[in-house]
Amino acid sequence: MSEPTNGAQQPNPEREKDAADLEKELREMAQQIGAAFRAVLESERAQQLRKDLSSGTREIAEQLRKALETAQSDPRVQQAEERGKNAIHQAGESKFVQDLQEVVVNGLTQINAQLRRVVSELEKERDEAAAAPKTEHVPVESDPPATGDTTRL
Repeated sequence: MSEPTNGAQQPNPEREKDAADLEKELREMAQQIGAAFRAVLESERAQQLRKDLSSGTREIAEQLRKALETAQSDPRVQQAEERGKNAIHQAGESKFVQDLQEVVVNGLTQINAQLRRVVSELEKERDEAAAAPKTEHVPVESDPPATGDTTRL
């Protein structure tokens, strides 16, 4: 089950490595998602959508900020935060949690690899679209001839 402790925390190099790997993979995933979003957002259609959503996003952010301020001042939230920290600390000592963390790191590694491929493809498509010559479609009117039929002599 769990190893007995004598009250003193002993560093576990394997656990620290797993935590570092998890942090690294989460950071990599965030970067890849950011790169994917940047590639998508650079398209003209996405730029228009971004303009349309910008004001709504600002309003949501302001409401979230106000809600967080209210929650942080609530003593019940502060107590829950402390209990959560204790529970996370205790769970971190569990072999199951360490195994789960390793599985999550491996999954994030695979997700990051897929995101890198998607970003690469999106950037390639964007570069190809930018390199392609711009064409303009001009309607051609078919007016009747200004003179009559031509007769060959």
